[in-house]
Amino acid sequence: MKTRIIRISIILAAIFSTLSFAQENPSLPPVKTQGQTQFLSGGIGQDESEAIFQARGSWPLMLELTQAAGSKAEYISDVQITIKDELRNTVLDTNAEGPYLLAKLPTGKYSLEATHNSVTLHRNLKIQKGSAKKITLVWPAPKNN
Repeated sequence: MKTRIIRISIILAAIFSTLSFAQENPSLPPVKTQGQTQFLSGGIGQDESEAIFQARGSWPLMLELTQAAGSKAEYISDVQITIKDELRNTVLDTNAEGPYLLAKLPTGKYSLEATHNSVTLHRNLKIQKGSAKKITLVWPAPKNN
C-alpha cells in the first residue's frame, strides 16, 4: 500500500510540474524546428512580446524587426529571414510572424539576410557560448510616390 501511494505521488508530481511548466509562459509562441535549429517568432500583442522578452536570455540570438517611420521606428512582421553558417549551409529559412525572432544556434559565425518589401538587410553574426545576442534591424521608411 505504501509503495502504491509513493508511485501515485510521483506520478502526480510529474503531472503538476509539467502543467506548471506549460503555464509558466502560455503567451510564448510555439517553438519550431528546422533541421538542427530551434526558433520561434512572434510578438504581436503585449502578452506575447513580454513572454518573448522573458525567454530571450536562454536563446543565443534575438532579432528585433523594425521600420523607420518619421522620427521613430515601428515594429514589423512578414520578414523573410535566412541564416547561413560559415560553410554557407542554410540553418534557418523562415518568414517572421511578428517583430521578434529567437533562434538557438551553436557557437560560430553566421550570415543573416532579412528581406521586407523587397529590401534586404545583411548582417554577419558571431554567436558565442553562453551569451545572448540581440540584433535590431531597421528598414528605411517606405518611399511615398
